[in-house]
Amino acid sequence: MTTDSLKLIEVSCYLCGSSKTKSEIQLPDRSGLVRGVFRFVTCSECGLTYLNPRPDSRSFSLIYPQDYAPYQPVTVDARDLHPDLQRICAFINKLQPQPGALLDIGSGSGNFLQAMRLLHPAWQIQGIEPDQRASEFARQQGLHVQTLSLDECDFPKQSFDAITLWNVFEHLADPRVALRKMRSLLKHNGVLYLAVPMCDSWDARFFQTYWTGWEAPRHFALYTRRTLPTMLQSEGFQIIKSGCISGSEYCTTESLRIVIRNRIQDFTAKRLATAVTYSRPFRFLIKPYIQLEELLKRSTVLTIAARYT
Repeated sequence: MTTDSLKLIEVSCYLCGSSKTKSEIQLPDRSGLVRGVFRFVTCSECGLTYLNPRPDSRSFSLIYPQDYAPYQPVTVDARDLHPDLQRICAFINKLQPQPGALLDIGSGSGNFLQAMRLLHPAWQIQGIEPDQRASEFARQQGLHVQTLSLDECDFPKQSFDAITLWNVFEHLADPRVALRKMRSLLKHNGVLYLAVPMCDSWDARFFQTYWTGWEAPRHFALYTRRTLPTMLQSEGFQIIKSGCISGSEYCTTESLRIVIRNRIQDFTAKRLATAVTYSRPFRFLIKPYIQLEELLKRSTVLTIAARYT
């Protein structure tokens, strides 16, 4: 199956292997990077939601073009460090106060690694990123980032005390194989950190087809508070800590902007409504909702720490 020059392949459930599905939703690429309509299905056996059919490996350059947002050059400034970066770095340091070796998978242009270097310089940090331009920019910032995918890397076994994937796990073509690879790279008592969009979040339920977490066709699997632990446990990982510590405000407001772009026809009204979502009064207005969803762990993005047991 193709969508223009994009090649799509049929897949079975990444969690249980079943090909039986009980529901589906069809969506365009809300970012406007890829033409076509894409289908998410939910497994009848285990409840995992996944893209089917999905792009094959030869089409990755089409679904991740050069203007893909995480690939854009970003220089992290110690004087104006984003609170989300501060929180995820603190999340790691609290669980692992003794610095060690850290591998960031899917580093993009290196903003997390730059923040980690600023806030916790005793850590030995490096990353892998398959995009040539993004990884090159990270290297220009003095970071050790190799232009590699997880499949291609050949680090010795038990090389790292921590492995991080920030909004990357949902992009993986074979998450169980990836978990096995990462398990082999972690030292004894090493910790795997993931930040993953949850399709049972309040945002997902409220915005439905306009939820930013779908991100078709780049998100291959979308998890819930039930299927993510099951996926990790299937490869021997146990969640030891979780929280909604990043992306909460962004995901809510970006989902609203998607609604505005698609539901408001008048150009002037659309521009005005979009501008309001960036305003301080609007941010103040939605703050109680953001705080409550974070407190109850119902924000779009759930950050977890897991150990191999």
